[in-house]
Amino acid sequence: MAATIPIKVYEILEAKLGKEEAKEVVNALEEVTRSLAKESKLEVKDELKSELITKTEFREELKALLAEFRMYFIILVCIIILLNPKAIDLIAKFLGVMK
Repeated sequence: MAATIPIKVYEILEAKLGKEEAKEVVNALEEVTRSLAKESKLEVKDELKSELITKTEFREELKALLAEFRMYFIILVCIIILLNPKAIDLIAKFLGVMK
């Protein structure tokens, strides 16, 4: 990002300080604005990094969700078997235990 000052400001500085000193002041101002822009960019980058989830955190959350889904599936199967006695026969037929 190029940080430049308006021409009118440069002309005023040149009239008050002279050509060489005005160039030095302008260069110093541009350097300061560049460093401030870079610093703020790094701060924003660090803030965004701290708010992102890492791969390991994502995988841990995924494992926890999968375990929870397995538990709900087992509970659902148990409820179906308890509420429907013929479900045991059907499951046995699917598994090939009964004919």
